[in-house]
Amino acid sequence: MEYAFILIAAAVGAFFGAYLRRKGQNFADKEDIKKLTEIVENVRSQHAKELENLAHENRKALEYGSREHQLRLAALDRRLEAHQQAFTLWQKLIFAMHSKNLSDVVIECQNWWGSHCLYLEPEAREAFVRAFQAASNHEFLQVEKLEQNGDIIRAAGPAIVHGVALPPIKDFKAENIA
Repeated sequence: MEYAFILIAAAVGAFFGAYLRRKGQNFADKEDIKKLTEIVENVRSQHAKELENLAHENRKALEYGSREHQLRLAALDRRLEAHQQAFTLWQKLIFAMHSKNLSDVVIECQNWWGSHCLYLEPEAREAFVRAFQAASNHEFLQVEKLEQNGDIIRAAGPAIVHGVALPPIKDFKAENIA
């Protein structure tokens, strides 16, 4: 009987030992899961904040780009008209280069310049002002300087045309319109 008691005590001891070991392991696993969950949640939270910051920056960039685009569209008609007027005045300069009314055309260019120059593209603006300034001196130059001065005046036309750089209508395909 003594052996039976020892055997029962050993079995109960082994059972409770295994039971307690399992309970301890479960408790340790719960603590580990809790720590891992906190780490995952912290990483998620950090990534969510970073994603929201990126989204906010993207919204700001799009809004800025949209405003800039709206301003460009709002001034587009004026810019096209200014380039057309500058081109017309440049042609007058070219035709008047060797006539007695050149100074009248130069004055017309100067008057136009004061109220329209900001609508021209920078390259066209610079070329146009150089052209009418060169034209104002044209009749007083010596013969050897006339060709160089004429080149300055003639260079304004291509710069003005380049300033608007409209794509040709024939490049648009019918299937892209639908």
